[in-house]
Amino acid sequence: MVALIGINLKEINFKTMESKLHQNLYFAGEIVNIDAITGGFNFQNAWTSGFILANNI
Repeated sequence: MVALIGINLKEINFKTMESKLHQNLYFAGEIVNIDAITGGFNFQNAWTSGFILANNI
């Protein structure tokens, strides 16, 4: 099983997880278009992107 849809990676600043198109709009977890086999990876993506986002809002 893989996730195949989400916010385009080119539209996100990965140092802050902020949208490049809309100021003060942040993304984390499975809303980001990172395709991978589920289990573990998706959890790590959610935790890491949430940590980055929280430190930048």
